[in-house]
Amino acid sequence: MKYDSNERIIKNALDTIRTPEYDITAEVEKKIKSLKYPFNFKKVISIALGACLCLILSISVMAQTTSGFNKLLSIISPDIALMLEPIESISEDNGIKMEVIGAMNDDEMAVIYITMQDLTENRIDETLDIYDYSLAGAHMFNSQIVHYDKASKTATLRIQANGGKELSGKKLRWGIRSFLSHKQVFNAVDTGINLSDINNADSSQMIPLDMNNIPGGGGDLFEEFQSQGIIDVLKTDQMNIKLPKIDFMYISNIGYIDGRLHIQTKWTRDGVDDHGYLYFVDALGNKIDMSESNIYFGTDSEGNTEYGNEYIEYIFDVTNINLSEVKLMGYFVSNGNYITGNWETTFKIRPAEEKRQSNCNIKFDTWTVNSVSVSPMGVTLIGSGNSDRSLEEITVSIHMTDDSIRTFDAVSRYTENEELIIKCISSLPLDISMVKSVIVDGTIINFD
Repeated sequence: MKYDSNERIIKNALDTIRTPEYDITAEVEKKIKSLKYPFNFKKVISIALGACLCLILSISVMAQTTSGFNKLLSIISPDIALMLEPIESISEDNGIKMEVIGAMNDDEMAVIYITMQDLTENRIDETLDIYDYSLAGAHMFNSQIVHYDKASKTATLRIQANGGKELSGKKLRWGIRSFLSHKQVFNAVDTGINLSDINNADSSQMIPLDMNNIPGGGGDLFEEFQSQGIIDVLKTDQMNIKLPKIDFMYISNIGYIDGRLHIQTKWTRDGVDDHGYLYFVDALGNKIDMSESNIYFGTDSEGNTEYGNEYIEYIFDVTNINLSEVKLMGYFVSNGNYITGNWETTFKIRPAEEKRQSNCNIKFDTWTVNSVSVSPMGVTLIGSGNSDRSLEEITVSIHMTDDSIRTFDAVSRYTENEELIIKCISSLPLDISMVKSVIVDGTIINFD
């Protein structure tokens, strides 16, 4: 927020007032000694003028400078909120206000809390999903709504991004260009398909797909298909099986290829973010776990596969599954509103204190951990090579000085500058002064 010279004199005077209701500096110092917030308290020139101005303006100024952060304290864990550096940065466009409330980062990750509020209409709800957004210097974003206040039409979001080292102490530009809201969710959609009637596909019912010329896919079987290079998928548009209340996709073919069940779907792509998946349930409605994959592709005018996302082929390994005793179900989401605008702010964040042990040599089959660091946000493993293990198989924990053990709720993996980085994220902040050691798959890394 910008002030003219008179307003700045008033604000500096008001900044000298410490209220018992909200003393963020004292609270932060009590919780995390390592974080120092640079409050600048200046000497008041005129006590009489300052007192008068306080009586007139203190309520409005306090509301502007602390209300957003106070509300955040009531929404998320106070321990997390007190790790954040309070930020007052607001941008309005198209009748919608965005505010950056607070942020924190270490060398690998930044976390930013923001609010989005509709000031004129009803375009923001609990399904809000930031669609096009950016933070200069960061990558691999994740956006999650943590609270929605219906009365004020305000959503609070947690933004997580990798690239913390590039962000520390620099003026950052955060921007949002579009978002989705009023999503429609179609859960437990019964496809009505009799799975016992599905036949094997012969060579005339299949077409080749180059796995190096597709936009993506996922699932347990995806790496296997990638390694094959060229795989067979079902010939497109041989069926038109519509699902209840779903008008943005339909099942375009079904058949077995190499003993695996292929279910091909065709999407209109009229919506910005229509998506979903298929799954199986038993007689009691319980979801059945099995190896599966999904592959995106398109076709040309002659029906040959090409790069695109018009089709999604879901592939299931149904070995040892009695298909007469299960149902094929679907979960689908269609966006409602697609709102565009230009919400942009700039701010700075300072890195949290870290402990680092750089003389590690923890060897796995295809990669080596060379460095381990601990920050209030979690544990980071930095190494070289390629990790061929699932993140769930890598066990990381912290031994605290009070002999308690801390584990982690989420793990992410990415490569940067030829280094393999695995981030173990803690849902509650870590007091790194109490960290005794980190245990990685049974190997103990001690910290002084």
